[in-house]
Amino acid sequence: MKFKISLLCLGISSSMHANEIEHIEIKSDIKDYSPINQVAVGKSVLSGDLLEQQKATTLGDTLSQIPSVSASFFGSSASRPQIRGQGGQRVLITSNGMPIRDMSAVSDDQLIPIEPFFAESITVLKGARATIPFGGEAMAGIVDINDGRIPLQQGIEKEDKLEIQTGYNAPSSVLGTASGQEHDFAYNVNLLYREQSDYKVPHTSKAADCSNWDSLVLNSQQVSQCQVSLARPTWEHDGTQFVDVTPIEQQIITHQLANSKNKVVNSSYYQTNLTFGGSQRFDDEQLFGMSVNYNSANRAIPGFVHIARPAVHSHDAQQTEQSGNIRIYSSQYRIDALYQKHFSANPYLNEFNIKAVYSKQLDDENLDESSVNTFVLKNWQLSPTLNYQFTEQFAGTFGLVVDRSEKQGSGKNNYLPDINAKRQGAYILQDAVIGPVSLQIGARYEKVNYTPTINDHYQPGRGQGAAIKDNEFELFNHSLSANWDISSFWYVDASTTHAERAPGINELYASNPHYALLIEEQGNSSLEKEVNKAHEIGTGFHFDNLSLTASWYKNNYDNYIYLGSTGVYRGGVYVKEWRQADTLNKGFEVELNYTLNTQNLGDFTFTAYADETKNTPVYQFDGSYDPFTPEAFFNPDEAQEAEYFRRRLEGDSIPRTPADSYGAAIHWQFENIKTTIDYQHSKAQEQLAKFEHASPSYYSMGMNMRYANSLLGFDNELFITIDNLTNQEIRPHQSYLRYLAPQPGRSIALGIRTAL
Repeated sequence: MKFKISLLCLGISSSMHANEIEHIEIKSDIKDYSPINQVAVGKSVLSGDLLEQQKATTLGDTLSQIPSVSASFFGSSASRPQIRGQGGQRVLITSNGMPIRDMSAVSDDQLIPIEPFFAESITVLKGARATIPFGGEAMAGIVDINDGRIPLQQGIEKEDKLEIQTGYNAPSSVLGTASGQEHDFAYNVNLLYREQSDYKVPHTSKAADCSNWDSLVLNSQQVSQCQVSLARPTWEHDGTQFVDVTPIEQQIITHQLANSKNKVVNSSYYQTNLTFGGSQRFDDEQLFGMSVNYNSANRAIPGFVHIARPAVHSHDAQQTEQSGNIRIYSSQYRIDALYQKHFSANPYLNEFNIKAVYSKQLDDENLDESSVNTFVLKNWQLSPTLNYQFTEQFAGTFGLVVDRSEKQGSGKNNYLPDINAKRQGAYILQDAVIGPVSLQIGARYEKVNYTPTINDHYQPGRGQGAAIKDNEFELFNHSLSANWDISSFWYVDASTTHAERAPGINELYASNPHYALLIEEQGNSSLEKEVNKAHEIGTGFHFDNLSLTASWYKNNYDNYIYLGSTGVYRGGVYVKEWRQADTLNKGFEVELNYTLNTQNLGDFTFTAYADETKNTPVYQFDGSYDPFTPEAFFNPDEAQEAEYFRRRLEGDSIPRTPADSYGAAIHWQFENIKTTIDYQHSKAQEQLAKFEHASPSYYSMGMNMRYANSLLGFDNELFITIDNLTNQEIRPHQSYLRYLAPQPGRSIALGIRTAL
């Protein structure tokens, strides 16, 4: 369920000093030296009771209640988290501290091959500081899912459980976990099966603007996004401009996909996830473990149908002429290995880790039950880290990263060539404590290489993405952060970071229609590295049961890489190109928490929050330059000319920026009963890029109730979860499906959770 709880009292904080982070129900006698826990500020940890309440079928929906974290929403099976208005290649998803190499960062329609329901804790690290241990892909932050797939044997007694859930407009699922330990060997098994039919919505699947002639006739890009066609309009000149005078009876809108009522067609999915892990401890200081995970899914692309178009150019021969619904069959195998060495007797060394990962992902995109696009992504990773401590006040972490990927594709709708990618890097995080002040200095060097290959499985299109070449990028990141405990109840923290990111494979090499996003996507092999000069300041007050935290951030991007409009329409979609220019990302987040403990009525937690994010192009000139004047023709100014076209094609905002939001919640616990009621409001998004329409405001309410009892010798918990309680139409501004498919309407899930 989606709960907008401020999360301070239950272990979540968006901008806080490290001492204030509380990991609920996660206890250990061994300190966690992972790089995620070594970054000093900007951390939110979701675990324990609150994690159980907020778990959803996708990672994006699970975390969308954390301030400044939103969900991309590509249907009920694919939703990727975005941090502070940034997503895709700037938010890295990791599993137990190691990156998940999948295609979801390249295309929002791809699901992340990780299961939130197995998570023991989820850590969100906000801000560019995350690039020190994790590289440029963490420019906006990381999300790490700790699912305990390799048992660390830290004295934590895990509970075996079986959970069954079903309901109205909600997925049905069966989940089981089992773990155990015999002497120095421990094991962990997780199994899940989930399915959902086409989901229900309050009104129609398409937005009202998709049936509004006045809204469509002047916006051909919206016509494409709505998947409609218009009868030929009638135009007249009123003396200053042409205006539409089409008679009402001739204002005919034809929906290429039926605008279904109260349901989103082709939105069903089936999903299976299985993990087995084991570890062997050789003595009190050494541990070796491995795990194997298999994840498969059969899911539809909701609300979207590919429409056949006749080939009009030689480059179009690769594109399919079929029409029909799209389903994606995906699977991933992943093997994790861990070697861990503790140095209990060494005064200078704490822990040495080696983590290794191999994964293979297969995605088969089917159009009308015929395969039209297939890709295979293989990845190898190796990451040794050493945690040292010269004194109690002077400790740090040193790490190395080696990463290799191979992407291979085939099919008529293939929009990327085969690509080999290599990453290697080294980083250091150094802490120093001086009285009430804690300092952290970080630095990272990284090299990224791409080698694309054109073969019989791929034919480049006719845009800038057709000119491909090998690329190499050298990246240098460094950061400084400080935390000052002014008193026992008040702290202030601040950080500054210089972060660099190499362009992603789609940003460099995409070419041809990308139908899942309803665009033709054109990369640019000449893109340069992206640079971010990031600054953040935060503060917090804690008085007994009352807490208040706030943070402000500002990211000044040089050569910010974005998907820009061209105005060109071909192959049934509009052409968009990857470009780069200076951009400003800034905002704030505030959280308030109050806890009231009573003897007769139970315990209450009242929370509230607010967040704001802005993504705006940075213009250097006053906008008066016109490249079509005689003076500019004979004496062109390249910088002003580039800005001229950016103003007219992009406007004053980066596309699909999430709307500002605020909310509140009440959490009540009395004996065996736990109840949460939440309210979330997203404002109307009126900070628009060119060709964007304002999205209306919306709100959602949710409720979760749990009752613990004992039956037949088992400890059980009965639960009911209601999402979108008032059945609102919710179309997030950042979603590619905004016009075609809203979020599900009211859903009611009933279930039982049994401890075995």
